[in-house]
Amino acid sequence: MARWKGSFEQDLKKLIKLITGFEDNDENFHLCVNFSTSNIKHHKFLDVDSHKVMRSVEGICEKLRIHNEIKNAEKLEKYVDLFLQIPAFEGKDIGKTDTHYALLALLLNLAESPVFAEYKEIIKEVEETKDEFDWRAYLLEGEEIYIPSDGDTTDEEWTDEYKNMDGPSGEKIAVLKFEDDRIKEETSVTELLESNLLSQDLSTPAESGYSWLINNVVIQYWQGMIDDNQEIGDYPSSNLSIDWERYQERTNPLYSAGNMSLLTEIQLMREIIWMFSGVSSLFVFQFDGMQFKTRNDIMMSHLTTNSLQSILEDFAKYGTYVQVLYKCVQKVVSLSFCGNSQSAETVGQTYQAFANAITQFLLKMKVDMGKMEKRLIAEEETITMSLLYDELKPWLRKVVTLHEVYVKGIKRGYGFPSNSQRASKLLSAIYEKVMEYDTMGQYAGELLGLLLPIWLQTSRPYIDIIDSWITYGTLVDPKEEFVITRNREVKSLDETFWERAFTLHASASNNNANEDSNSVQKTNNSCAQMSRRVWAPLFLQPILLQVILTGKSMEMLESLGKLYDVVDKQDGLTSKQESLYEKFVNSLQALLCTKRVEEAVNSIQAVATPSKFVMFSVQVEQQMKLKGVYDPLLRINFETLFLDWIKKSEGKQSEEDDVSRILDLLDTENLQPVELILQQCLYPLIIKRYHKVCTHLVRILKEDYNLMEYLAAMRNFFLMEAGDTMFSFYTQLFDKIRRHEPWRDVSTVNMLLQESLSAHFPEEVNRLSVDVVIQDGMKDGQPTSITDCLKLHYKVPWPVDVVINSHCLELYNQIFSFLLQVKRVKYCLDELRFKDLEKENILRSLSHEKDLEATSEPGEIPRASRVHRMQILRMRLIYFVNSLHNYVMTRILHSTGLEFVCDLEKAVDLDQLIMVHNNYVRKIHERCLLHKKVGFLKEAVMKVLNLSLHFQRKWDQGIDEVMLKTIQDMESEFTRCIQFLASFLSNIIKRGSFPHLESLAFSLVTSTEHLTAFI
Repeated sequence: MARWKGSFEQDLKKLIKLITGFEDNDENFHLCVNFSTSNIKHHKFLDVDSHKVMRSVEGICEKLRIHNEIKNAEKLEKYVDLFLQIPAFEGKDIGKTDTHYALLALLLNLAESPVFAEYKEIIKEVEETKDEFDWRAYLLEGEEIYIPSDGDTTDEEWTDEYKNMDGPSGEKIAVLKFEDDRIKEETSVTELLESNLLSQDLSTPAESGYSWLINNVVIQYWQGMIDDNQEIGDYPSSNLSIDWERYQERTNPLYSAGNMSLLTEIQLMREIIWMFSGVSSLFVFQFDGMQFKTRNDIMMSHLTTNSLQSILEDFAKYGTYVQVLYKCVQKVVSLSFCGNSQSAETVGQTYQAFANAITQFLLKMKVDMGKMEKRLIAEEETITMSLLYDELKPWLRKVVTLHEVYVKGIKRGYGFPSNSQRASKLLSAIYEKVMEYDTMGQYAGELLGLLLPIWLQTSRPYIDIIDSWITYGTLVDPKEEFVITRNREVKSLDETFWERAFTLHASASNNNANEDSNSVQKTNNSCAQMSRRVWAPLFLQPILLQVILTGKSMEMLESLGKLYDVVDKQDGLTSKQESLYEKFVNSLQALLCTKRVEEAVNSIQAVATPSKFVMFSVQVEQQMKLKGVYDPLLRINFETLFLDWIKKSEGKQSEEDDVSRILDLLDTENLQPVELILQQCLYPLIIKRYHKVCTHLVRILKEDYNLMEYLAAMRNFFLMEAGDTMFSFYTQLFDKIRRHEPWRDVSTVNMLLQESLSAHFPEEVNRLSVDVVIQDGMKDGQPTSITDCLKLHYKVPWPVDVVINSHCLELYNQIFSFLLQVKRVKYCLDELRFKDLEKENILRSLSHEKDLEATSEPGEIPRASRVHRMQILRMRLIYFVNSLHNYVMTRILHSTGLEFVCDLEKAVDLDQLIMVHNNYVRKIHERCLLHKKVGFLKEAVMKVLNLSLHFQRKWDQGIDEVMLKTIQDMESEFTRCIQFLASFLSNIIKRGSFPHLESLAFSLVTSTEHLTAFI
């Protein structure tokens, strides 16, 4: 310390004065000097700790991030790393020395508040170094400088002339001597180029202004200007047009060529390229709003006018197709922007997708046309109109194909009234074209590669509608272009929901909205029949029924509150579920793409896969947790909101771009049949969803809502399969009718029914009731129709009433009435007693016996004979009624019920459940002779049943009240009915029309044979 003591004390005093402001005579000044001197002399200064310095730097960076100064934190880390890497101290060639960290520590100690300091980065301006190398002299070294000559002077004259010429400053200009055809320069090339020899004497006067533009711009042939300096070749064919015109003038005195514009082939080819690029305002090709027409006043030097017109008309035809496609896109775009107004025509999303696909095709074509035009401008290769046509031929074939699709799919669909018909027409037109080229195999591979991506892009809105319906249960169709429409008048809790909630857009030839044929329920018999009547796209028709059933099942599950069970679960709140269209395209790509293409697609997906977005840094989250304001759900919501913005800011590709790239990479060379592709890629996705949703709905109805129990209740009570319970009910009722007691009272019949139910089915007491409905048509005087006023009512809750609806309950009641009639007749015949028949009338017995011989008529038989005939007739009636009863209860109800249970187990969707149940009820209704087509059979059977009840009344009156003629009339009527039924049923059995009637026919035939033998 002794060697620098003098200097250091003075500096220390100055430092104290500057920092504290104390004077020399101040006591505090001396205290500060003594304290500082003591520390400097006796304090042991340790080496700087690099770890502490870096922790301090990291702490400042962390504070900057907390204060949302992320860029400043990154710059600080960057500059600290750069500073530590500089090998500038201690004579070392590497960085990160103690001097580095000591300087950083000094800066950190001097910094007061680095977080709140405003930092502005100083950008160093790098001065560009001027290249003073003489490239001109270097490149011209050893080259011969050409001096033009007018042909009148010789080299010696030029040499003498230039020897006497002075430069602008009075210096002599260098003289060039030519020896052995090589230039020897007496002065340097640089001095020669700096002279004004070439600019003053050897070149033409410089042009400027309008004269320069006239000589350098393209001749405006569309304004009628002609290039006077245009040269025609020396070949004879170059003057073919002029020679032909001269020949025409010589041979035909009246021929007049008129004013013709002479154009070059390059000008014509550029006009052709402009036309194919979508330009409509041209000189050679004039567009009149419908098509391109060629001008008649143009000519070429090497083609006649007729041949030129023939070639140009061929190009004009294709140009018209291109312009039609441009007009189609413009119309769709314009209508899409003004489609919200009531007067404007609405454009469906299918048309917009098709216009987008056409736009992409036209853009690719336009880019190719631009490259072709550059080749023409460069004039580095020979290109004629014939060669141009050959090069454009692939594009022209594609243009013709798209124009055919436009005519068939859009132009012919403008007259349709609804977007559904127009969208279906367009999709079917593209699909038919794809199928047409698919059958041609490798000869149409290029066109198939064009149409298949266009069809996929056009069908995306349609597939997205299907996806939203079968995945989430919502039919999102803002433009009403889907084949299915929602009937808003039908609520979800309505029993007719399944039949009337969704309707099909009928075809134009059968668009009556009130017809039942539009109902989706009517389409269950055959999907092929449905496809002929419905405007559905061709590719959707094989799977349309599954789509409809899945969509309706999804909405019904939503009404039941079970939608969550069938919705695909996502990995997280921010993850997005893959749509049906994306699954279809990915499966299609996996099926069609080669290995090279798959690698390219994987790379695209790797680039397009969004990285995990972090809304807050780790330090900020730690601070928020410490302060108790950290909310993970709020963080996820913020990440979801800003995720799309982050994608755009990072320049990532959208999902539509990824799908478009995949479609462009499809390998159509080894393409399988399109129908097979749909069966392997699209249809399995829909069928898988169909099985998942529909089977889940059926399982819920069977397990949670006890559908099978309600169906069993229908069979137990309406079809009287619960024999003991229903026997207890109807026997009491039949007894009241037989005893002529009042019974047509609602309370009475309900009391009888509840007493019967309480023994075996107490849970059904509150569900099942009976009502007495007397109508005018029931008063026909027939004994069997007395019980037709009874109607059973069963409370079927929703959603079971979708299967057991009011129409089925009505059919059940008709079957119940018929069974009740048969049961009543059987019960009445079974309850007949012999003592009731043989009882005597006390008032008439004495007079009857005395006057029997006197009053007896010819043919009158004794009383005992009449009793015997009545007993025989009773047995015959019982045999018929028992045969009919056994046929109904065993062959119809029991056997059909077993088939019904098996069919219910096989049903996989609600539509099959409804169809199986409806077929079951309809089959029983028909086999119980209640259908109109077997009305004559029912009439014959009812005659026998009425005859049986009439016979029962006569039996109860006693034999004394029954005359022989009455017995004969009943016997003859019964015989006629039996013979008619037996003969008719026998003929039916022989034809095999109604096999279920075989047992009844056999019974009746046996009864007839017995009757014949008896007679």
